[in-house]
Amino acid sequence: MSKLKVLTRDDLTKISDDFGEILESEISKALPSKEIEDLDLDIVLSYENNQLDVDVDVGVSFDELSEISREQIVLAIDEAYLRFDSYIDEYFMV
Repeated sequence: MSKLKVLTRDDLTKISDDFGEILESEISKALPSKEIEDLDLDIVLSYENNQLDVDVDVGVSFDELSEISREQIVLAIDEAYLRFDSYIDEYFMV
């Protein structure tokens, strides 16, 4: 069974940046970009006792004619977390 390697401050910065890119990618795949006016990602990493927790708050402002549902956003975030898990497994597990 693999375990998470000891993460440095640089690792945490890279993880946060890369997760932001993964989130943006999944949201842009799931939602029509012409309907999104603003996208704000707030990623909070917590790394204590060799345990990494990642929380995200996604703020999306839509065009007034948009029919994007909250469920679509949640599904995009879920998909991003799945990709993120694979990313962590590939680059940060020993």
